[in-house]
Amino acid sequence: MSEIVIAIWLGGGGASHARDEIAAIREAHPAASLILLTTPEGRRALGNFAGTCWEDGAAKGASAFLARARRLSWASAAHIYDLEVSRVTRFLRFCVWPRPQWHERAPLCVAGEGTPPLS
Repeated sequence: MSEIVIAIWLGGGGASHARDEIAAIREAHPAASLILLTTPEGRRALGNFAGTCWEDGAAKGASAFLARARRLSWASAAHIYDLEVSRVTRFLRFCVWPRPQWHERAPLCVAGEGTPPLS
């Protein structure tokens, strides 16, 4: 069974940012199963780039947040790439158990100095 890698993108930075980051993730983990946690619009824009798309990423409310955290936990991913780097996704990092390696890949407009290399 190949490792599971999850990318979280809710629209921040635009589709071109997400495409570039997903390409870098694919290069870093060529044999991994890639899951994209996104919105319905994100699925239409990037659905072809991931093996599986979960399009409930932008659901609002505490119960939706907990459901998302539970889903990420049950996926047992080896790596989670946060392409959004928002308050919600940063907090989500502490709600996923067991803790996978979490990588923040902020859009240039958020990071200010560019995105760090894949770790």
